Amino acid sequence: MKKSIRQPENWQDFESLCKKLFGELWGCPLKIKKNGRLGQPQAGVDVYTIPSGKVKYWGIQCKGKNNYKKTKLTKKEIDAEIEKAKNFKPELGVFIFCTTALKDSKIEEYIRLKDIESLKNSGFEVLLYSWEDIADLIEENRNTYHWYVDNIQFKDQFEIQIYFFGVDNKLIVKPKFEKIKTQFKIKEQIETDLNRFNFPLQSIFAQIKPISIFGSNKVNHSWCSFETLITNTGSSVLEDWKFYLYFDENVRKIDDDFTYDIFLYEKVAKYRTTWAYEEDNMILYSPLNDKPLIQKDSRQFKSFFIPKVGRNKVTIRWKLLARDYNREGEVTFEVKPEYVKRHKTIWVDSKSEEKEEIEIVEFIETKKSG
Repeated sequence: MKKSIRQPENWQDFESLCKKLFGELWGCPLKIKKNGRLGQPQAGVDVYTIPSGKVKYWGIQCKGKNNYKKTKLTKKEIDAEIEKAKNFKPELGVFIFCTTALKDSKIEEYIRLKDIESLKNSGFEVLLYSWEDIADLIEENRNTYHWYVDNIQFKDQFEIQIYFFGVDNKLIVKPKFEKIKTQFKIKEQIETDLNRFNFPLQSIFAQIKPISIFGSNKVNHSWCSFETLITNTGSSVLEDWKFYLYFDENVRKIDDDFTYDIFLYEKVAKYRTTWAYEEDNMILYSPLNDKPLIQKDSRQFKSFFIPKVGRNKVTIRWKLLARDYNREGEVTFEVKPEYVKRHKTIWVDSKSEEKEEIEIVEFIETKKSG
């Protein structure tokens, strides 16, 4: 059964587990204590007590590892914590390393050697409990087993995975800017140039066709789009849930994935699931008809934003709110702008109005598409 008992999600929970487990194991659940508070010096001891029937204090160093299967307790850590524990007052009778790392024969051997070395110098006993050892003890001590395993099952009941996809399914967006080089010329000069080649000025302008504002198929490359995928990986249905995206100050504009075409609005409005609130720099995703998210099912939607000029990253804080479950986090997109170069000529009436060539950067502000 111990194989089904997994490590705690963080070191704070692991510390609480050690306190609960060894309080039951040593017959002192009311006397075992955590040492100080976060940030205070602890002399290498996270949890301490005098076990029932003993006269000296026993101390526990809780070594929670973020990546349980790949991160190991090191000899350097062991040496450092033993030296710290020598300063614990009153002196310890036993000093125990508890770790969420898996068993390692070389580390166990090193602990045995340090134990003998410490005892020869009239020091404390040194012990090690790896995760497999702790899982065995959890199974053997039923109060801790029910407290810990029931707690994990509750956490597993509701669980989601959030994925974000930018360019090439990476956390990258590539807005396009226009780099416009503007030069100033006197009107008389263009007439002189055209006459030199016998080009009647009126015939040139006759070839210029008016640009229609209808039927344009331009794509707005200044808008950055990304996908959000929400998957229910827990064992329970998520009900009455909504998902929020909060954009940081590096964003100039936001938009949702809803059509504002006046001819389609009435037909498609009832299928709308996203709403952009520019005043709050926030986009809300609300499932259609408040449909619950069942186990192993997913929802995906698209969002748009324009980053401010010169910003190389955009951070988005996300929050999921449901009837019995809330969760939040953040994601950061790297901004890699691409530039479209364009030249512009401004015709002036006199030499005094001529200026040096200037270059400015602007967004391409056509309406977003696809």
